[in-house]
Amino acid sequence: MPDRNAKLAILSVLRHAPDFPALASLSSLNANERRSLLHWLDQSGLALSFAHRLRQCHATSQIPEDLLDALQQRVAKNVTRLCDMLVEFRRLNDSFRQHGVFVATLKGFTLAPDFCENLCLRHQTDFDFLVDPKSVLAAAQAFASCGYSTAALSDSAESCFTTPLRHIPSEQDDIYLPQRHRQADLHTSIWEDTPWLKVHVPHDCLQHAESAELHSVHFYSLSFEDKFLTQVLHLFRHSFRSWIRLSWLLEIATCLQLHCHDEHLWQRVIERAGEDRLTKRIFSFVLGLAHRLFDCRVPSALQSWSSPACSPAMRTWLDHFSLDWAIADWPGSLNNLFFAAEFIPDRRRRLLYLRSRLLPRGGQTSIGAVATSDSASVWNVSAARLRYTAGRSAAHLKSLLCLPWQHLRWWKALMFARTNGLES
Repeated sequence: MPDRNAKLAILSVLRHAPDFPALASLSSLNANERRSLLHWLDQSGLALSFAHRLRQCHATSQIPEDLLDALQQRVAKNVTRLCDMLVEFRRLNDSFRQHGVFVATLKGFTLAPDFCENLCLRHQTDFDFLVDPKSVLAAAQAFASCGYSTAALSDSAESCFTTPLRHIPSEQDDIYLPQRHRQADLHTSIWEDTPWLKVHVPHDCLQHAESAELHSVHFYSLSFEDKFLTQVLHLFRHSFRSWIRLSWLLEIATCLQLHCHDEHLWQRVIERAGEDRLTKRIFSFVLGLAHRLFDCRVPSALQSWSSPACSPAMRTWLDHFSLDWAIADWPGSLNNLFFAAEFIPDRRRRLLYLRSRLLPRGGQTSIGAVATSDSASVWNVSAARLRYTAGRSAAHLKSLLCLPWQHLRWWKALMFARTNGLES
């Protein structure tokens, strides 16, 4: 596990007002600790942004040369990876048009420049598309013509399409190299309900989609308002599975800071998000995380709209637990279970959710949907899945063992807040 101070030093560089003195601690890390830190940077999605911020602020000399070289190699390889994915992105969009399917791209290539300065600073793993439920079958045919298939096609939930597996994924893979295996997710809504959470979202996002172009690739993107709403919901949904990529939060913080003075823009976001209290609480949680970790300014319109939904318990968790939760190694920390009741007031549904987190089923610990090309691949994938499950189970057990101590800390934090009148 990487040194906590090393992680905090990196976050301090990525804040709105970067701070560099803490980087001196990286020089004291040994070779294994540096490898572990690089692995965390890769998993969190922060490696490329960290390298860019160091160059941007002329601070590359403040980290060890081997770390800087490793980061620069990642940046260079990701440029090639991005170009390769753009070619595939064009191929998919061409196929959709040939099959008469109107789709809007979600996340990924639509996030520059509002959420990230340059797409080369993002590590993208797959493609996401939004389609009308009536067009799911035609979209599946468009995917099939490009060599993709799915194990389960749905007109009401996410459908995962993959290309035939030619290489068995492993932890030793270089994630910045061009993809050997493609994945594209087809959505019929910007939010898929779970057994414990149902969020009210607009269902006319396709009608508000806007034409876009990236390196001569023509496609449709969500409006800014729907894009921001989607990013917030995407991060929150993953947080309820225990872990987020910190780069997602950094992108939201970047967007908030970039447009912080455009009150009319944020008012339109609020209108699209609606007045449901759960949505406001989700925003309060995500905006609170972004502010605490990256010191971004939350626009006053968003703050006024969402902050009344932030309960004393959630505010206490954000103040005392959010940082350690956010920088935890994959597969994450269980300490966000403490405020589950803030989002799931129904006791039966909450118990269902808690059970899914504390006793995850096999389907939640797989390496994901893959398409195999032969029987040998089936065997190799099964072996890889077992290794993956064993590793994740070990990490989960460690988190479970820490839970009683974390719960005691939680109880003390709540008592302190109430005793000192911080709950209002």
